[in-house]
Amino acid sequence: MTKVDIRFCAMLRPDGRERIELRETRAPSLPLMKPKLNTIPIAEWPSKLSYSQGRALAKARVQGEDDTAQLIKEDGDGLLLPAHLVADLEEADARELGLPPVTPLTLQLNGRGLVHEATFNVEARWLSRGGQAERCDVAGARIRTRGESFRLPRRLFQAWQLVRELNSKSELSARQAVLVKLKEVLGNQIGGQIEPDGQISRLKIAHAAAFSLDLKLADGEFDFDPVLFAQRTNETSQELGSLPDATSEGLLPPNGARAFAQKFRQASTVRNGYLMPDGTFVFLDEGLRRGLELVHRKQRASNEEKREFARNPTLAMREYLAAGSAEDDDGEICLFVETEQFSTRVRDIEVWKPVVVPWLKSKPNSWLPEIFGVRIGDPPHDRQISLVPERLPELKAAAAQALQDEKEDFAFEGERYPATPEFVAAIENLSTLHDEATKAQTAGNQDQAEPPRDTYFLQVDDNLEELKFAPLAAGEGGPAFEQPNLPQSVISTPKPHQKIGIAWLSHGWQRGTPGLLLADDMGLGKTFQALAFFAWLKGQNPSLAPILIVAPSGLLKNWEQEIELHIRPGALGRLERVYGGDLNRLRTAKGTDIRGGSSRLDVSELRDAGVVLTTFETMRDYHMSFAKIRFSVVVYDEIQKLKNPVSQMTRAAKTLNGQLQIGMTGTPVENRLQDLWSISDVIFPGFLGTSKDFETKYTPDDRVAMESLHSKITEQADNTPAFMLRRMKSDILEGLPEKKMVIHEAAMPPRQRAAYDKVLLRAQAMRQEGSRGSMLEIIQQMRGTSLHPASPHAVSDDRAYIEESARLQKTFEILQSIREEGEKALIFCESHAMQDFLSGALQRWFDLPHPVPRINGSIRSAERQNIVNRFQAAPKGFDLLILSPKAGGVGLNITSANHVIHLSRWWNPAVEDQATDRVYRIGQDKPVTVHLPLAIHPDPSVAEHSFDRRLDALMRRKRQLSSTLLVPPESDSDAEYLLAETLDWATARTGEEGKLALEAEDPLVPLPTEREPEKAPKVRRLLTAKDAIPGWEEQPPAALISRLVFKQGEARDWRIFSQYLDGADISTLKIVDPYTCAHRKQRQQVVAFVQKLRRMTANITEVELTAYDAESTNSDHRESDDDQVEHLSRSWRSGLSDVPLTLEIKSKRAGDDLHDRSVEAVARTGDRFIWDLGRGIQGVMSAEKDCTVVATHEPISSTQQSQPKMSGVH
Repeated sequence: MTKVDIRFCAMLRPDGRERIELRETRAPSLPLMKPKLNTIPIAEWPSKLSYSQGRALAKARVQGEDDTAQLIKEDGDGLLLPAHLVADLEEADARELGLPPVTPLTLQLNGRGLVHEATFNVEARWLSRGGQAERCDVAGARIRTRGESFRLPRRLFQAWQLVRELNSKSELSARQAVLVKLKEVLGNQIGGQIEPDGQISRLKIAHAAAFSLDLKLADGEFDFDPVLFAQRTNETSQELGSLPDATSEGLLPPNGARAFAQKFRQASTVRNGYLMPDGTFVFLDEGLRRGLELVHRKQRASNEEKREFARNPTLAMREYLAAGSAEDDDGEICLFVETEQFSTRVRDIEVWKPVVVPWLKSKPNSWLPEIFGVRIGDPPHDRQISLVPERLPELKAAAAQALQDEKEDFAFEGERYPATPEFVAAIENLSTLHDEATKAQTAGNQDQAEPPRDTYFLQVDDNLEELKFAPLAAGEGGPAFEQPNLPQSVISTPKPHQKIGIAWLSHGWQRGTPGLLLADDMGLGKTFQALAFFAWLKGQNPSLAPILIVAPSGLLKNWEQEIELHIRPGALGRLERVYGGDLNRLRTAKGTDIRGGSSRLDVSELRDAGVVLTTFETMRDYHMSFAKIRFSVVVYDEIQKLKNPVSQMTRAAKTLNGQLQIGMTGTPVENRLQDLWSISDVIFPGFLGTSKDFETKYTPDDRVAMESLHSKITEQADNTPAFMLRRMKSDILEGLPEKKMVIHEAAMPPRQRAAYDKVLLRAQAMRQEGSRGSMLEIIQQMRGTSLHPASPHAVSDDRAYIEESARLQKTFEILQSIREEGEKALIFCESHAMQDFLSGALQRWFDLPHPVPRINGSIRSAERQNIVNRFQAAPKGFDLLILSPKAGGVGLNITSANHVIHLSRWWNPAVEDQATDRVYRIGQDKPVTVHLPLAIHPDPSVAEHSFDRRLDALMRRKRQLSSTLLVPPESDSDAEYLLAETLDWATARTGEEGKLALEAEDPLVPLPTEREPEKAPKVRRLLTAKDAIPGWEEQPPAALISRLVFKQGEARDWRIFSQYLDGADISTLKIVDPYTCAHRKQRQQVVAFVQKLRRMTANITEVELTAYDAESTNSDHRESDDDQVEHLSRSWRSGLSDVPLTLEIKSKRAGDDLHDRSVEAVARTGDRFIWDLGRGIQGVMSAEKDCTVVATHEPISSTQQSQPKMSGVH
């Protein structure tokens, strides 16, 4: 038989890219003949590749798709790989693709000159293992020396490229910008293949991207200094709407911040870089540097000019930088960050007057209900015993004593309990959870409402704590309501529900109602209803006062278009634009109202206008001008922008004088119930009482109160219309076909079950932390494993991979039925990697002519619409489209499909409903079926508490409550609820009336629309700690230990580590522990810990350690980051000098977030051994406290190993 060798061959091109070909070499059939060499076409690769070759190519393709463009290009019978992708490849994959091995050389970097001077550069030399300099040529990701070619791995490649870029720059600021990137690549490394000299390694760079002002009085005059922030802190504060703390979250520690402020003030100009006394180099983004030029100038200005600047630095910055077009009122410069200190410090100088509303702080939802309990015995004879938290220490002591006395059980307060180690552990877990819950309850929520930043705001009567302003409607005694007849000026014909809305608005006007909230579902024509109402008003009174429309700038053009579409020209009077460039013709003086403290606009022209259009930002900045006009109607489109009752924007809105104020939104409750109060207090002050009373009276978990609130705002009172009108598409649109939701449950296959069980075990350890971050991480692991236990990156056998997932099995069964019906379906899946797998697997499985198209965040908007257009225009018959819930869930009309499969589900039911509405909308003429595949644990005692079932129950209940009772669609308690439901497994009856309960009901039974207490007693969750979890706490191999609790004061059992490490060849030991380097004792412990593990193994090639820096973890600041690294280096060299250590230091100040406390050992075989440490390495090395350790083994997939043939490469 002729021997055939198939392997990749890589060739370097002049542009630095690598061209790889698949070549087939056949051995000669006769002696002296040459082997036959053949290049295999790309189309034939799937049938020729080995498993390892296919996996390497698939992983390279996935990496090449991370950007919006496809990085890997076809070139005849080969592929072109860019240099940076070649550098990113793992060594084994690179060798499979024919690339040379990783270079053994070391890159030595030496700084020349001072970083804050123009002469600074970096000298780079390549050194052999013996430390000798080598002559090398670098091209692309290859380095050639002594006639041999090697590959540069990622960090070496990036460092080399950045050094060349730095040295090529002529300007100091450009060099410093590249130096920042170089330090980010180098990190805080000890050992490895890059050797920076002392100057570079000791250099600490603080990269500033935003600033705040530290306001103060100096010598009786007003003054300020800039406070710097990292980009990530700035972005996080904007996303969460929270105010960062300058002291704890500022870029520099207090001493560093003071030093920077002094250098900044003393310098004659603003530079890009500043060298601090402790060696830290502060680098300013160019945009920030230009912004700080204005701060620098204002520091030298008069006292009054300083005050003017501090009142609105964002506006002053925007004008100074001339950022954005004149029409872009929403384009606020994001250089300036409001902080808690800012509002607190300015109170004494009367520049800012923050409003403190303590009851608006979110009340933390406790993990635990009011009572505790344990479950004793096995089903069906088990029983639940309630416990008082305060008695847990006594119960624990009694159990420990009974165990020591070798008793079978013991009595405590009239109940008998088993004297077993499992019961003692259960009580300890409850004690820990109670302690964490108590901390959470006392900690409170750190978010604060944005304080008013300007004294030049018109004062209003607020209704926060005392009802000061509550205008009333006319009520009874007025004329009877007359149904309006629309004038001929309305061109379009309203739909039935729109007629009701127009009549409702007219009724409010006739009855003198101060305000109304139009909260129809999106797409029902809120704008048209308002315009038709305006036309009716004009018909009643041609000399009507002007109508003011306040909306986001992006919607104002839509208002103009809707006026042109639905209303005859001129019927509403002259239209005035008061925003963007049109402001210039109205200005009477420079600046804004809130800067000058007086009206800066000539409003005489506005009084005669028909409709005035402006943005929320313009309304705020010129509210004194707007307040001088009596408007007939004021409309706030997207009024949720006024959901913060103490913001400047809300304050400004409350100064406007409108006979009727109308709020328009599709989400009247966006985050919390106080959103609704804030909105109502703008348009109908006093209708919902005071903010403080509202917070106490209406809570989302009180059904009676929520029903009362719902009735109050949606039902007509006396002769006045309801405050809110809200209709949903599914309730009012005629002609829409039936929509049904079908749940498909499937038992987890063995491998998925085993992976899910491991996650549950790891959760027990991680839950010791008690932080919200660790809870979310646990839930994410359960969520991911419930979809599939393995990554889809290197699948070699479609069928085998599908059969390992309950959800995928059921999805393909569903699709088979849809295919037989000849219909189309949308598959919503969050994971891009899973989307990639499904795209090819579905094509092969159902023999489709092309891979299934995907729509996700990496696809540009125009291309998304093109994909939809092709799908919509395709002939009738079976077809599929894969979408992300977010990117594909909004703004697309895909009515050619009538099946929706939610393969992965979003936390917020509103997001899922929006995704479904891509199919179920106007234009759909076929019945719509929504399919929900759920993965259920096969053990009957665990099945009911499977993650998928609990998530489904939570979403269905929240969907019902949010649609009927305005309960917020997302809650801080969601994570706690899911965690308890999937880990604790208990419910208890309570006779407490009026409390909503998230029950564990059968997900196949429709949810009732209301409860009857006498027939269905209220059910509330009760947290329990089971002695054991049937079916998964048994160790898979009998001899292995998967979970241990190291007891306080007792010796540590190292078998949980040695069972995997004895004699193992470990290529990399990865340690992630936030505080393991915070103090000298912890650093010594981590060295001792690694020494301990090393003695178990045959070899540990390298160690990677990730931890927080010293300066952001030590409140006393006794150690600097340099001290931390120097001490760890010295300790490491003394005990582990021959084991390279790579130290990655994270900073809290830069926004880095660490939750894990884990150790991962990567063996040469590819197997991974992971230990989750409840209290980190300190908990293992010290017996001061209990520490839970969970061990998991992630072997190379047996399925992939046993299936060498590729199903396809895509």
